[in-house]
Amino acid sequence: MSILSVLVTVALATGGEAPRDLPTVPVRAPAPACLDVVVNGERVRPWACLQEKLTPPATQPTPAKMSEADKLIRQPGNRMLQYNLEGTRQRMGNALGNSVVPQRPAR
Repeated sequence: MSILSVLVTVALATGGEAPRDLPTVPVRAPAPACLDVVVNGERVRPWACLQEKLTPPATQPTPAKMSEADKLIRQPGNRMLQYNLEGTRQRMGNALGNSVVPQRPAR
């Protein structure tokens, strides 16, 4: 079964809907920079500011669920049985173009 026929079948099964836009993620406004201050020759570190910058956001956005067609499209080519020249070169080694038997190490 070719890839084109699989994609057409999936498109017909989903009703031919166009792909949905991904949801937008709110972005925090950048916080002011943390400054090192030197008082009487002694460096004072801004630990509270650094701690605030390093804390993760309170709520993590949940990823949008992908349809089956989107999952199929995002699969790597070798999972969909597509030809991969670099994979063939790796498997065949220096026998590529010379023999149908893959290269094997000397015993």
